[in-house]
Amino acid sequence: MAISFGTNRPWGAVSQHEFRRMAKDPRHLLPYRVQYAAIGWADRHGHASFQAGELAALLAGSDGKALSKQSTTGAVSRAKGLDLVSPQSSAACLVLPRYLFQKEKGAPIPCRAHKDRR
Repeated sequence: MAISFGTNRPWGAVSQHEFRRMAKDPRHLLPYRVQYAAIGWADRHGHASFQAGELAALLAGSDGKALSKQSTTGAVSRAKGLDLVSPQSSAACLVLPRYLFQKEKGAPIPCRAHKDRR
C-alpha cells in the first residue's frame, strides 16, 4: 500500500527509533511523550500496543519510577484532548489517525484492546 495523505498534501518521514527515545525522555511533557510513544511503536495500522504497565514504565519520571495507573490514564486522556492520539487510545494501545500516520510495511502487532483492525 502506497503512502498518501491526499492530493497536494506534502509529507515527510520520521525515525521511529528517535520517537521511542523521546518518549522515554522525562524532559518532555507527558501528553507529548504519549504521542511520541504512539509514533515510535506504531505498526502499519497506526496502533502501538503495550503490555500491562509497559506504557507507565516507559513514561517514568526522572527518578526512574513508573507512573501510577491513574497518572498514565491521565496522560493518555490529555494527549487525546490535544488531538495528539485518537480517541480510541488507551494505555493498552495508542492509536494514531490515518491522516497523521501511515506506514507502508510491517505486520500489525496483536492488540488486546482493539480487535477490529482494518
